[in-house]
Amino acid sequence: MYTLSRLTIALALLLATDIARAQVPAPAEVFFYDAGQLHALDLAQPSNATRVWDTLHALSALQGIVNRESPRLMISYCREYGINTDQFWLDWLRNEDGWLGQASLVSLESLEAIVTNFRNDIEGVVVYDPAVPATSCAASTAAGCEDLIPVRFSREPESVYRLLTEKLGLSVKLWLVHPDGSSMFTGQGTLPNSDEPSSGSAKVDVYRWAISRYIRPESKCDTRYAAYYIDAFWMSRPNNASFDMHTLTNHDYFISKRAFFFDLSPWGDEPPVDDPLQPLGLDKQTLLSVLAGLQRAAPQSIIKIGGFPPWPFKYTAHGGSGKHEGVPTEWEFTRLISQFNAYHEADAASLGGIANASFMTHYPLADRYPQPNPKPTLSQWQAAGHVNAEGELAAKLFVGHYAGDYDSPAWLYKAVPAFFSDDQRGQIPLAWAFDPNLADRAPQALVYAYQRASKNDFFIAGDSGAGYLNPRALSVRPDSKLPSGLALWQAHNQHYYDRWGMTITGFMLDGSAGGSTAEELLAYRAFSPDGCGVHYGWPAPPSVIADVATCPYRDLPNSPQAAAAFIAGEARKVTNSARFLWARSILKPPTWYANVSRILREQYPDALVEVVDPYTFFGLVRFQK
Repeated sequence: MYTLSRLTIALALLLATDIARAQVPAPAEVFFYDAGQLHALDLAQPSNATRVWDTLHALSALQGIVNRESPRLMISYCREYGINTDQFWLDWLRNEDGWLGQASLVSLESLEAIVTNFRNDIEGVVVYDPAVPATSCAASTAAGCEDLIPVRFSREPESVYRLLTEKLGLSVKLWLVHPDGSSMFTGQGTLPNSDEPSSGSAKVDVYRWAISRYIRPESKCDTRYAAYYIDAFWMSRPNNASFDMHTLTNHDYFISKRAFFFDLSPWGDEPPVDDPLQPLGLDKQTLLSVLAGLQRAAPQSIIKIGGFPPWPFKYTAHGGSGKHEGVPTEWEFTRLISQFNAYHEADAASLGGIANASFMTHYPLADRYPQPNPKPTLSQWQAAGHVNAEGELAAKLFVGHYAGDYDSPAWLYKAVPAFFSDDQRGQIPLAWAFDPNLADRAPQALVYAYQRASKNDFFIAGDSGAGYLNPRALSVRPDSKLPSGLALWQAHNQHYYDRWGMTITGFMLDGSAGGSTAEELLAYRAFSPDGCGVHYGWPAPPSVIADVATCPYRDLPNSPQAAAAFIAGEARKVTNSARFLWARSILKPPTWYANVSRILREQYPDALVEVVDPYTFFGLVRFQK
């Protein structure tokens, strides 16, 4: 059993992330660059892939540096659901919201113009090795810690390297490749500028060098932040559907925070596809070294890791020669980081790209955002016929719609403009599973959703609260051997839940760490007293554990027809007592839920189904006999 001392709470709140930041005045001037023309390039042409990579890597680093203290530079690049997402948010902030209403907008026409405009903010460049993709991650770390622009070495006349170092005359402050273009990291001899012997892998040597340089007390790296995004290996496998999958636009926020960047496999039973000759298990060992170093440097913090296993490209059967599927790879990574008091903001492929987070993090938030709709009362449940005066539940299937999975600010950033303009929103009670920590990188999206909530829009936390980790791995920790992290996790969540008026956790995602127990639910009771969706336990009925109403989730099929048939099938199991279905779906618009209910009414009129809000759902669980 864990204990939560006042000192622990005080330390956790003191070290809390952006949510406690000082408010920054609205900028008088915003510089803007439209990078959308990069979408017109055919990525099947290697020169186009390198142009996209080199441009966005430099641009995102520059954003992170110049936006660190105040919002100054925005770009337009991300698109989804037929919406130019970045332009959407800029327009809203300049008009309806008004935060940028008085700011003048200054367009910059090229990377060269941007670098020239912000030259005084830049110390120089860090040059990395195209033959050793891992050096691109080390370069992003260096960018944040030393205010450098990362650039891939290239002799091509029109390369970004030649632009920055020759035409613009930026000095090279750090070489991760020899000036003649030969590799500095070879997997042989010793690490550069060190007596430490090579690991036998050039990739791993890069991280050993970076750990030594940046994860130590006197370094500038802020070890409360890390970034898990694909390295320059992306350029070997780009395609025209992957304009966001490089996730380079995500770098800006983490560079602004001086985060440590890495891209390593969580598996120890096979070599990674990007380094097939390395000794077995070396990637995983190095990942554990990174996590241990971060935790030792910030022992009283919950560590934020941006990103997700790059499953389309690496470490899975889908992404190369791996034998593990995507979900097990996600779960293994999450199990490992959770043991070191770290969560990730799961910027997963397809909608994984987000731009301008280093800018948006300065959006001025109120101290509190209450739930737009009040929690229903017992008398309202009785009036609706859900429960009688004797506390007996109606013999129905009570359905709660968990609208997920918003454990990624990238997904939130893109989905909210589309889904909150859906004219069917408000027809069906929905539990929008918006992890409250997403306000660190996309605060305006949460504010926008709260302002537009209908009487049927409710906001709960998703996987697994204020950040995606495995709750059980906060207690059971074979890889880290650390004491329980539950006390720190409780304090971390309390702060976020209080700000956003949340009291329900929709999905305690335990993955391969094992199902949560009363020990974990006792911690969740402090910040999630009105209910928790749990990963394991089906087909056992919902229950109250540690005075928290819980219910295992079920995934709904993707099509409205199949989802309605599934719900009707569960309703047929109702006999003389109530049943509950905590129904999870992923990235579905309100029209989808409206169609599911319409099909239920039209094709299954005898199904005893009641779709309820999340407070009613978990509240009625307490009446379960």
